[in-house]
Amino acid sequence: MKVLLEGSSLFFKNYTGIPYYILNLHQSMKAQEGVDAVLGFRMKKKFGKHMPRQREILKHDHLWYLGKFMIPLLRPQVAHTLHTPFLDINRALKVATIHDMAVHLPQFREYGLASQYFVEKRFKLLGEFAKKADALITVSDATKNDFLRFFDFPEDRIHVVPLAPSTFVPQGDVPGANNILDRFKLEKKRFFLFVGGISTRKNSINLIKAYQQSKSRRDFKLVIAGNSQEIPHKVALEYIDQNNLAKDILLTWYTEKDELRALYENARAFLFPTLYEGFGIPILEAMAHGLPVLTSNKGAAPKTSGGYAILVDPLAPENIAQGIDCLDNFNDGHLLDAKNFALGHTWDRTAKLTVDVYKEYL
Repeated sequence: MKVLLEGSSLFFKNYTGIPYYILNLHQSMKAQEGVDAVLGFRMKKKFGKHMPRQREILKHDHLWYLGKFMIPLLRPQVAHTLHTPFLDINRALKVATIHDMAVHLPQFREYGLASQYFVEKRFKLLGEFAKKADALITVSDATKNDFLRFFDFPEDRIHVVPLAPSTFVPQGDVPGANNILDRFKLEKKRFFLFVGGISTRKNSINLIKAYQQSKSRRDFKLVIAGNSQEIPHKVALEYIDQNNLAKDILLTWYTEKDELRALYENARAFLFPTLYEGFGIPILEAMAHGLPVLTSNKGAAPKTSGGYAILVDPLAPENIAQGIDCLDNFNDGHLLDAKNFALGHTWDRTAKLTVDVYKEYL
């Protein structure tokens, strides 16, 4: 089975959820018997500046495409759009993955999760999926149900395929972990971790307010890892300054794989009261590292966490604060069960379920 995976999002400068989804799915799909999966990139990406990780990707089999024309020539049986743009290839089974619909949900319009241009462009793309795809994959039931609120598409042709933790999850010594912690001025098990940067979508301001209200603030720092949006970042800095939190809260900005892994390995607990997730891979990553987890009671987070996390109302800082102060209630048996649940999600499983979708229609 020849499978073309649209991978143009791998040319993003910084990698977050979607690029890692593409890389992990492609790598695991290559191990599926009878599957020949190749990444395809829009031709215009060929002529831009490539980062080291992109140059490494381009050392392996790939192709460039312009419209329906591919170099080198490939006639795939499956054309799978993993993010954007839509692969509309003649005589191929057309499949598309939908990650989340948060920016389109009416309950979040007042928060301005994305620019109007992005919202309209994304909605147009999803409309193209609805019109042209033979089958759709969503990463959660929540995303499937959200999509059906807006688009007329046969429900039996929408397949839920859960994701998995990043490939760095297996335990072991992190190279230079102590140096990483020293650089961030952190002590082992003396900080809470949040992954996602400062943004409206990730509910970072309410997290900071909740942390400020919590009793646990006396004993644990708060580390916020990831890039930040300009306006929420400014609001966060003002709040931190006004409430004398500068010594208690660390903003790391973008973290490389080893840095993030060192933070997971050495955190006391994981705080993730995001407004809304289409899936929420960091939840599984934290559980796989044996961390107590607090997350949102909205979107896909409750199901992704499998009943092993403290669920809070992301719009209520006082409720988040109460949840933070209950994280010590998890015993070792609960944390082990949570870890096993998270490790049951693998990219090999995701790849197999994805290939099963293809086979159903070929």
